[in-house]
Amino acid sequence: MRLPTLLQYLACGLATLALAPSAMALALAGLHRTTYAMVRAWAWAVLMVSGVRFRVFGLDNLPDAGSCVVISNHCSHLDGPVLARALPLPVYFIIKQELTRVPLWGWALVRIGFIAVDRDNSERAHQQMDEAVGSVHAGRSVLVFAEGTRSTCDSLLPFKKGGFHLAVAAQAPILPVAINHSRRLMPKGAPSPRPGVVDVHIGQPVPTLGMGRDDVDLLLERTRAAITEMRRLDPDFVG
Repeated sequence: MRLPTLLQYLACGLATLALAPSAMALALAGLHRTTYAMVRAWAWAVLMVSGVRFRVFGLDNLPDAGSCVVISNHCSHLDGPVLARALPLPVYFIIKQELTRVPLWGWALVRIGFIAVDRDNSERAHQQMDEAVGSVHAGRSVLVFAEGTRSTCDSLLPFKKGGFHLAVAAQAPILPVAINHSRRLMPKGAPSPRPGVVDVHIGQPVPTLGMGRDDVDLLLERTRAAITEMRRLDPDFVG
């Protein structure tokens, strides 16, 4: 079932008002796993009122232990809520600085451990990515949308290198993830999603142990190839 657009906004706003203060309080208390449960609850509310469901493939490819850098394509505003629900491990997103200005939820994201990057200030962005490396070393898995923005077509945009530099610096495996069908349900510019099913495909981890900055291009190509192969399972994909 899908609620009308205004009711969707109201329901999401109420979920934010209910969950964001609790998330900030739990984060301040150091209860990070409990805090992430608030993220998953908010994502559940967003998907439920939108009539959006998901299927997950490749769960056996999840690393047995330790943190990783999840690299995903980006098609829609639905991608964040879907991944927060679909991936069984807590993942802390690299987000754009502008999102931290959203009242309550934007503030909560930073408290929870999401990492905001100022794309207009390269020096500050490097510092923030160093913080992301520290987060991975502390045992948190970090998620990067490699295209840097939502794609407006059914093909992959060029991948940015930040997530791959992060994985090399942290010596953490890269987990390729492909999201299919989300753009069809909520393309860029759409006021709200329509009901349907999003498929999440998890690929085999790409190791980075012993690799350095000179290997970033190779890692990018390997990861892009893995995501492209999984994206081809979407009949609308062009690539």
